[in-house]
Amino acid sequence: MNACLALARQGRTAPNPQVGAVIIRGGQLLGEGFHPRAGEPHAEVWALRDAIARGHDVTGATLYVNLEPCNHYGRTPPCTEAIVQAGITKVVVGTVDPDPRVQGQGLARLRQAGIEVVVGVCETACQDLNEGFCHRVRTGRPFGIWKTALTLDGAIATDTGHSFWITGPQARQRVWHLRAACDAVITGGGTVRQDNPALTSHGVSPHNPLRVVLSRTIPR
Repeated sequence: MNACLALARQGRTAPNPQVGAVIIRGGQLLGEGFHPRAGEPHAEVWALRDAIARGHDVTGATLYVNLEPCNHYGRTPPCTEAIVQAGITKVVVGTVDPDPRVQGQGLARLRQAGIEVVVGVCETACQDLNEGFCHRVRTGRPFGIWKTALTLDGAIATDTGHSFWITGPQARQRVWHLRAACDAVITGGGTVRQDNPALTSHGVSPHNPLRVVLSRTIPR
């Protein structure tokens, strides 16, 4: 399952969840894949294609995936049908998909086809990976992360308002990784006027979030 999570993180999938899949038989890796972006095939399909490209027959194999396979037609066909048709006999799932279009229906379809299903492996890690997706599906609202840097006495800047590093290199790099995982970063107009931060991922990822400025007037 850790391999699934590592694969899943390679995708830029919003508004879809990040999903990775691996296919194993007898301790041998037959195929692996991840969902690269919305509208493209899901991780399970890429893993099956990878196995075929390697010359492997996946009949009787076990498929691991960090999120429940879908069982509905959207922009792509159901992953459950691809799994059933491939001859997979066991599916290990990290966590159930909270999307009402899935939410246990994928598991039910696999079991109906006689496939052994195990759910809840590394469940917390799998849920954490798609925390934003799960929050949006359940509440209808985007998931937000509040980030601020404070001195021990609660200050965020000098008395004169001059920019000054409060955090160290490790904390700043952590922020860059957070930005790389987000769709947008929101800041205030005062911050833009005073410091005009780029709010990019500083090269830790090719993805940079949308910069959103909240202000009563347009910052100049």
